[in-house]
Amino acid sequence: MWWIGCHGGAGVSTLASLVGFGLDFGSRGWPMVTPPMPQAHVVLVCRTSASGTWAATGAVEQWRRSGMSSVIRLHGVVAVDASPRRAPRIASERLHLLKGWVPTLWRVGWVDALLAADDPRDVGVPPDIEALRAAIWQKVHTLRESTR
Repeated sequence: MWWIGCHGGAGVSTLASLVGFGLDFGSRGWPMVTPPMPQAHVVLVCRTSASGTWAATGAVEQWRRSGMSSVIRLHGVVAVDASPRRAPRIASERLHLLKGWVPTLWRVGWVDALLAADDPRDVGVPPDIEALRAAIWQKVHTLRESTR
């Protein structure tokens, strides 16, 4: 599974580290699918800011319109809070729109302790991320079992 940032600073490396599975693809675009790997499993990551949700909307729209859905299995979008405050209205509206376009939209709250950690695993796994881990693990493994 690939964690892909919709923009720089989305929180991909922190999420991948804390969740403990999947590969951090950064924000380089979509993975290339090759015959040994006929389908890529992807979770997009964005911040709950105006620019972060705009980037996520663009990435999902690109996936929807490009025909990539046959080779890239988009499991959903993780929206990581950009601050401890409530998300701006425009970001909330875009997330509401995205919820209708993707299989799942997950929200991860702000964790102030992560700002001072050299390694996010030193902080421990916050409850939001533990729930995210369980949900994605279930999705990916249920899908694998059904395709056997």
